[in-house]
Amino acid sequence: MYQIQEALSRFRAEVYQVFGASRDAAFEMIDAIASSPHARSAVEVSDSPLMRRSYASVYKGLERTRIDEDSLRMLLVQQADESGELQVAGYMIQALDHSPYPRQSAATVEDRGCVHGADGVVIGHQYSLLGRVMHETGAWVGVEDCERIATDQTPVQVGAEQVARLRRTSASTCKHIITADCEYLTQDMLDQADARTELLIRLKSNRVLFQRPVPRTPGQRGRPSKHGRRIKLSDARTLGKPDAVCTHVADDGEWVEIAVFKGVHFRSHPDLHGCVIRVRAFHADGRRKFARPMWLYWTGPPDMDWLTFWRVYLKRFCIESVHQFTKNSLAWTSARLGYTEREERWTWLVMLAYWQLLLSAPLAADAHRPWQKPMSPGRLPTPARVQRDYWRIFLAVGTPALPPKPRGISPGRPPGYQPPPRPRFQVIVKTKNTS
Repeated sequence: MYQIQEALSRFRAEVYQVFGASRDAAFEMIDAIASSPHARSAVEVSDSPLMRRSYASVYKGLERTRIDEDSLRMLLVQQADESGELQVAGYMIQALDHSPYPRQSAATVEDRGCVHGADGVVIGHQYSLLGRVMHETGAWVGVEDCERIATDQTPVQVGAEQVARLRRTSASTCKHIITADCEYLTQDMLDQADARTELLIRLKSNRVLFQRPVPRTPGQRGRPSKHGRRIKLSDARTLGKPDAVCTHVADDGEWVEIAVFKGVHFRSHPDLHGCVIRVRAFHADGRRKFARPMWLYWTGPPDMDWLTFWRVYLKRFCIESVHQFTKNSLAWTSARLGYTEREERWTWLVMLAYWQLLLSAPLAADAHRPWQKPMSPGRLPTPARVQRDYWRIFLAVGTPALPPKPRGISPGRPPGYQPPPRPRFQVIVKTKNTS
């Protein structure tokens, strides 16, 4: 436990160094966010006992501080490599997804658009998160990259840039599996696949792929073919016979069939040959549990333990647990900060607060509610249970932030000063021509 506490203290000291001006206020906000599960706004985190500064320091700190994002991303990638335990066939599992930040009535906030979320289309911003799934059990994710998706960008473009940064930042010996939903399987994302970065992404059931071309006969003239037989996933007649079929039967008689079609590629990437994985679930009596199968595309080696490997994709949903927890318990989207730049810095502070809970999990007691079951032996507490015990951990590790300095009473605005009205911005609505 002493080594874990030392590692947490060292990480906190390194995070402290990535802030510029007002770094003490910014770092105190991280601890205040991590210990404020019921905050309904940004200023309410100042009620935390871990926030020694006044409530005005929340807004002043967000306005004045600056974050060295390149250094912070490098630090988070290194920390995820050190603290993460889960690996599958030598690969670290990365989860990629985006989430909305609703700002329905904020007419003075720049670059708002119509974004999609769990509740449908909302007006506001959206953020793309990329993180490593840390453990076999639980839903802990070490968020390594966080970026706002501008209205002139798409989630796939930003996600591909984040994967490219991960490739440049991570150690040369690290190999990654990028898991994502079907919208990410585009040319930009396929360009990121290489020997160190493999993709495991869900396919839409109407996608079209191609087999390898037929080998040329000796003396055959003309340009070599790039594509072989056409495969349409929704047309069973074009699939052919799978190269591998595996079946897993559960204790209750239900079973899952995994069929693998090897050596297929997309039209845009004829040299990137991968595997299409079809997953179908059945009841004990043979009826299908779902009307359509789940299709996955894998760019890595064609010989895997398919009975267990296809479940790697399910780890993608851990990033959605991060979305929900940061919004419900860390006041991520509850903050109304007036400016887009402050909102971006607030988002980084929230993700760093989540990192404090993640690294504190081995030190935390199982602070469960009376009506909740205790955690199983050897399993880390959930983020909510770590948050309830964060005060005790904070007293043990301390803080690198300096105490506040009394500065007297501010003179305030000069008499007669009237601030000009803030500019208003229109909501940007994308169409087929503008997107």
